Amino acid sequence: MAPAHSWTCLVLVWIIADTTGKTPDVQVTCMFSEDCVLPCDFEAVGDEIIYWFRQNVLIHSYKQGSGLLDQHYNNKTSLFTEVISSGNASLHIQKSGPQDRGKYRCLVTSSRKTSEHFIIVKVEAPIHSVSLETTRLSGFEEVICSTRDVYPAPRVTLFTEPAVLPDALQPFTRKTADKQDRYSVESKIRKLEDLTYICLVQSFYRSQTWRTSLQEKEISSIEGQDLNISCTAPWKLQNFTLTWSFTKGHESSTVYTYDSLTQLSSSVWKDRVRLVTPRGQGGDGSLQFLIPLRLEHAGLYTCTLSALRTKHEVRTRVNITPSNAIRQSESSTQWWIPATVITGLAVSAVAAIVTIKCKVGCSKTSQTHVEAAEMQPIRVTDANNGAPSEDTCLTEEIANRTA
Repeated sequence: MAPAHSWTCLVLVWIIADTTGKTPDVQVTCMFSEDCVLPCDFEAVGDEIIYWFRQNVLIHSYKQGSGLLDQHYNNKTSLFTEVISSGNASLHIQKSGPQDRGKYRCLVTSSRKTSEHFIIVKVEAPIHSVSLETTRLSGFEEVICSTRDVYPAPRVTLFTEPAVLPDALQPFTRKTADKQDRYSVESKIRKLEDLTYICLVQSFYRSQTWRTSLQEKEISSIEGQDLNISCTAPWKLQNFTLTWSFTKGHESSTVYTYDSLTQLSSSVWKDRVRLVTPRGQGGDGSLQFLIPLRLEHAGLYTCTLSALRTKHEVRTRVNITPSNAIRQSESSTQWWIPATVITGLAVSAVAAIVTIKCKVGCSKTSQTHVEAAEMQPIRVTDANNGAPSEDTCLTEEIANRTA
């Protein structure tokens, strides 16, 4: 039953189209400032009159055999008169712009038949490039994503990986139009540490989507030890190109290139660098550096992965420490260990000696006090009248004699 139902629908559509003389609307996108052609075909008889309307307003008319009847559209429209007899009534619009958007109707009448076509016209200035950079124009570091000369205004989305709350990023987007109504769009957020910044730019009609990302970081290495500098795109890439550049001071140079389509690579440091992942599969442009030297290879490395409407950039500041400085540091650390132990033992010994002396001194002082107390005469008071007893008097006498 399903095939029969489908055929019934097709026949019904054909009957309706044939009865009314109308065809489904045609979508045409005209490029900004370029000529554009709106199609309109008909069955030629020889006495046709062609009418073109925009938003139900007549803009061009032509009668076969007599020529142009009327033209009301700023002299921007024309027909291909040499092919009208073949059934081609297409309209030519010169240097299309925003004012040319809208719904057009092509009406062709003859002694035999009337045909009608509807064309929906869009005008677009496509995205040609997207920029993602850092700046300090606002007094603090920001990441700015921008595109220029686009129509209609595109949608720009700037975010981070890992995700950060909007309050921390302070996002801001601005759109401005020039005299020709082409837009420049700029979106910016505050720059934070250890993040990958991603910008998506989508055209108004969603015919294009551009992707670009930026990462900045700093790493350290030891002179003479192999070093890996990572560079991996947030998306899987095919048919991409890879470029590594090196900047030291004010001089910059390309040190490595690779084309995934041809699998050809070149490097000015042939024996020192190579890809970590064979052929950079999936968009992994990480570079392995063999035995880097501090004076020659410390600096800023920029990795750029480029594909169709896609770009990923990683800027890595590489610091290289001399290997002898590491050994000296380790040697200094080894000398400090026994010195610290000896110092600790000496302090403990002094503390023990002081403690012993204190105990001896305290013991002698206590004994002296006891002896002095024992040498004092003992007075015994008679219980009856409180007068000194005979023993007390005897003790005092002995003391006087001795003295």
